[in-house]
Amino acid sequence: MSCKILLPVDGSEGSSSAARHVAHIAAMAPGVEVHLLNVQPTGDDWMVRRMIKAQELAALEKDWGEAAIAPARNILEAVGVSYHSHMVQGEVAQTIARLAQELGCDQIMMGTQGRSALGDLLLGSVAIKVLHLSSVPVTLVKP
Repeated sequence: MSCKILLPVDGSEGSSSAARHVAHIAAMAPGVEVHLLNVQPTGDDWMVRRMIKAQELAALEKDWGEAAIAPARNILEAVGVSYHSHMVQGEVAQTIARLAQELGCDQIMMGTQGRSALGDLLLGSVAIKVLHLSSVPVTLVKP
């Protein structure tokens, strides 16, 4: 049975916990296709554009994306799980939900920051927003 999992990562411990969970699942089910995703917020603020050239900003965003994906990549590679890597720009929660749909993913598995449910609701957690926006099941993994 084939299954596509979207694994959004930001380099946090929560992301690493989610990556370990996905690696465990993928090791048990050979048909799992993993899509690593890092979403960088758009750098279109006028102050950013005024101080940093577009090429420099693009290079910085690529470096930030690579650094955010690296821990999850290392976890997956350590157990021999193959993956596809995606780095995109946009509003984080909306982009995660949209990419899950576009890639035909069956599941989103993502880490949380480890706050309480009430804290997440009050602070507008990305994970909570993804839960509301996604048309596919979302599994949240605590650190």
